[in-house]
Amino acid sequence: LQKEKPKSKIIYVDPKNKFAKYGLFIQGWKKFYGFGTDNSMIEYIKNDGIAKLDTGGMSITTASGETIKGDVINIIPAQKAGKVAKVAGLTNDKDWCPIDLGTFESTIHKNIHIIGDASIAKGMPKSGYAANSQAKVCAAAVVAMLNGKEPGTPAYVNTCYSVIAKDWGISVAAVYRLAEDRSKIVKMSGGLTPIDASDEHHRREVENAHSWLNNITSDIFAGG
Repeated sequence: LQKEKPKSKIIYVDPKNKFAKYGLFIQGWKKFYGFGTDNSMIEYIKNDGIAKLDTGGMSITTASGETIKGDVINIIPAQKAGKVAKVAGLTNDKDWCPIDLGTFESTIHKNIHIIGDASIAKGMPKSGYAANSQAKVCAAAVVAMLNGKEPGTPAYVNTCYSVIAKDWGISVAAVYRLAEDRSKIVKMSGGLTPIDASDEHHRREVENAHSWLNNITSDIFAGG
């Protein structure tokens, strides 16, 4: 938009008051998009959800009563497990799937394993890389169970990159392990891009982001 439609504006309406990598995003928005000024390309409305969508008039009404028109409106509804999980009876009263955190086997129906966003993986974020890590843990557990063995105590990883400008990226990474009582997944180590990172550091984050994407794509699709 900055290149092709520089007069455009992104308005982000959020019922929460912050999001993942919040401080780093704000820093990047200020640096590249004038965030917080009269000429900002991004407006962040927090603590205010969406009460109404008018598709004919291409507008939304926020919970606080403000009407906002847009050329493009992207609504993200309240998240929950997919319909197939609901129909299969795998969800709880909050529409998510309870699981054994060491095997990702449903605690409602035996021999059904659920990974990714649909699962209640207590302690881990809902991200694609987290799901990829969970898939590996699940696969190892299934192999052990099929061979009549007890699955081991797993470790999990998560990495998320965000490219805010062409040569300016940020990331968060963490390593997790299953708690001894198996009640939750515990973060063992990790961190964020430093808030005082140099431009060179941010440039390397972009390189790492592209490398990460190539690697996970190859991993998921077995080398393409």
